[in-house]
Amino acid sequence: MNWLQLAYEYGVGGLFFFITVYLCFREGCSSLDHPVERRTFWILLLGYIGYLGVHVIWILLVRQ
Repeated sequence: MNWLQLAYEYGVGGLFFFITVYLCFREGCSSLDHPVERRTFWILLLGYIGYLGVHVIWILLVRQ
């Protein structure tokens, strides 16, 4: 059951996350050409992937 919850949380939540990131970095807003904004983009993306990874590890450890 945890995998279904994880898929929902990171699927639906990820949709909102990536729409928001798109709106922030679209043309006329922030630019990935600027080093600080590019760094912010990578921090956001790695944070999303990091939280996903921690939750996957947590589920795997609980199942043992």
